Amino acid sequence: MTAFVYESERYVPEKIQILGVSVEPAEEGRKLRERVTRDCQEDRPHIRLDPYPLRLLSDPKGELIRAVGAGQEGHWSGFVAAPVTFVVDRNGTVKWIYASKSASDRPSPVALAKTAVEISKGQ
Repeated sequence: MTAFVYESERYVPEKIQILGVSVEPAEEGRKLRERVTRDCQEDRPHIRLDPYPLRLLSDPKGELIRAVGAGQEGHWSGFVAAPVTFVVDRNGTVKWIYASKSASDRPSPVALAKTAVEISKGQ
């Protein structure tokens, strides 16, 4: 998440919004945001954090996660969200998907920001 905040200079001017959705309780999301904010203020104090460049959503029942097909039932720890990334255009059409193979397999924040900017410009 820190990397997405660091890359926000690429996508915020284009009015692109990044949303993170987790099955974790909202309190865990707040703790993560506080940690990322602290890291950003130390490492890159020039980045604007108001408004915050991304939003974290808590979906402890997994309703949204199930609706988009990104849930994993029967995991040893219960229901978990599969690591998947969607880029959706202004009309709500999914234009790009990155389905991760594991929790550590994520798209590069730089590549994701560039892809989102290209899609926002109709490319």
